[in-house]
Amino acid sequence: MSESKTYSDVPSVTNAEIFESTLDRSTPSSSERRRSFAHILASPIHYEPGYPYPLLVWLHDIGKYETELFDVVPKISARNYVAVAPRGVSCTTRRVVRNHIGGRLVNVKNWLESCNDWPDTEDAVLETENLVFDSIEQAKIKFNVNSRRVFLIGRGVGATMAVRVGLRNPHEFAGVVSIDGAFPDADNMLLRNWRSARSLPILMTTGANPRNGFSSFTRSQLNFMHAAGLTVFIRQYDEVSCHPAASQARMDKILLDVNRWIMKRALNPQTPVSEMFS
Repeated sequence: MSESKTYSDVPSVTNAEIFESTLDRSTPSSSERRRSFAHILASPIHYEPGYPYPLLVWLHDIGKYETELFDVVPKISARNYVAVAPRGVSCTTRRVVRNHIGGRLVNVKNWLESCNDWPDTEDAVLETENLVFDSIEQAKIKFNVNSRRVFLIGRGVGATMAVRVGLRNPHEFAGVVSIDGAFPDADNMLLRNWRSARSLPILMTTGANPRNGFSSFTRSQLNFMHAAGLTVFIRQYDEVSCHPAASQARMDKILLDVNRWIMKRALNPQTPVSEMFS
């Protein structure tokens, strides 16, 4: 059973006992790629050094940390993959507390708060690419990883960023999984490797979410995927519930399907995307 290490600057984690983890408090610089950055590196149960494992790279949702990996990967598979999760790009967000005073809505508190997110700006995308590829490099240094079986997975805003990074660098990934994330806004860099991007398998899950209003892809997004000839498989799940137990049950089902989808791709790269759930 692998050793687990955690630090006080991130929330407590669950399911950590089955992983070997690495955390670093340092913040990566956007001007240079560094080996020292906040991330978690996880090995599977009964790790076999002679076997080249598929690698999962996880991008967490907004308001989460890289420790989200501990809750996600065991639900996908605790045996089949090496996994790594970088912390999101450092940023600040404005928090506002409002109250009704004299019949008017007044700001009673207003402050800036640090956060870790995946902003959809060119600088943030470039920094995210560095974080992703540095994470992959760290996994290769410590574990036996199959370089041709690297899968990029994200949830929420992390899912949107995963699709963007995958489409911009299609040669680097065997597939991309977007869990309840919007399709990224198109720009002149999204399909900079258009011909290769067309053959990159992408799994996208959808479901109405009362928290952010996201329910499905827009017609323009679907038209864009079709016109670009992207290999996208969209799978509809039940509405995201506000009840924690129902929401977790839905997520567990998604992650089981993600494992099936990835394993078919990892074992047989020629498997059509539409047949990866059969």
